[in-house]
Amino acid sequence: MEDNDSTKTTKVAVVIIARNEENSIKKTIDCLKMQDLVPYRIIAVNDGSTDKTGEILSTLENIEVINRQRREESYLAKKELANTVNSGLEKLQNDLDCEFIMISGADLIFPKNYLSSIVERMRTEPKIAISSGIIEGEFSIEPRGAGRVIRYDFWKKIGLKYPVNYGFEAFLLLKAKSLGYEITSFQDLVIDTDRKTGSKYNPKLYYYYGLGLKALGYTLPYVLVRAALFAKKKPRGAIYLLKGFFSNYDDLYDSKLREYVKKTQYQKISRLDRSYIKRFSGQLKNWR
Repeated sequence: MEDNDSTKTTKVAVVIIARNEENSIKKTIDCLKMQDLVPYRIIAVNDGSTDKTGEILSTLENIEVINRQRREESYLAKKELANTVNSGLEKLQNDLDCEFIMISGADLIFPKNYLSSIVERMRTEPKIAISSGIIEGEFSIEPRGAGRVIRYDFWKKIGLKYPVNYGFEAFLLLKAKSLGYEITSFQDLVIDTDRKTGSKYNPKLYYYYGLGLKALGYTLPYVLVRAALFAKKKPRGAIYLLKGFFSNYDDLYDSKLREYVKKTQYQKISRLDRSYIKRFSGQLKNWR
């Protein structure tokens, strides 16, 4: 293990995305400031909030605030959300000190040792490019979007931004694996939130999810399995997912990445690997 002093001097920047989070944004930022490993930069992107989120952020000390254009429309599940995250990442493009970046939502409460534990483990295992904890009550074997910690040097090497396309969060995980890196989630680091994943279920949003699967090069067998598992609890969501996947959407990721996705998925199918279905079913059971 890395020694504690070395971990505590590691430079971690946090980018928080907030839209209409007046009831939780201060709690999240206060939580980050009380970490064992305190972030040396906290960048909060106010994503066109129509409530008091922007006003609250303006009163907080040692926070870099980016105010994006005020609007009524939400970018939830849409590819435009990548631009919101990228506006925060832009501030880190020429940062020579940054070693890790965490992407956070504005409604999360992290255990006090969240950053120190993740950084210590990632420094010990240099092949891990992306990791996260888990949300309380949820199951996840891959790093989730909010709470995700990424090595700066890895992300900088591929551009330090998300592609503005559907499935952009999954893209980063697949890109890392295609380059020989590892990704993981640490089950002992549990994040609290008042808003569980899928708590505001809108089946139409699964159309965008289907677009992402198509853009990333997911194979038909994998997509059908996902749709079937969704159908158990979210039948309309499964229908919209398939509509997205079978649409005429043609803004696809680069062929090299898509071929990697197809190859690895067909390898799992050829081995009759049921672990994917088992893990995904476990995750689905925890969705509200």
